[in-house]
Amino acid sequence: MLLFGNTFCPKNTPADVEDLDWSTREIELGLEYGAPVMNIGGHSLTFEDGQWILSETTAEYHLMEKELEKMKIHSRRKK
Repeated sequence: MLLFGNTFCPKNTPADVEDLDWSTREIELGLEYGAPVMNIGGHSLTFEDGQWILSETTAEYHLMEKELEKMKIHSRRKK
């Protein structure tokens, strides 16, 4: 015998929300989200492709790659 009744009782979604198209739902319900981001000790970590990546380190790496390519092109011109 239940003293307080059924404790699990999910509410139904209002009919007007179900009638909205996907882009409107995103705006109305706040479903616009990107990759999960976490800040720890001044470093920003982003969850991409199943791994946590240091965003700052990744950005620095991409800049260094570009600089390396520029140096390679520059050294080829001098030869």
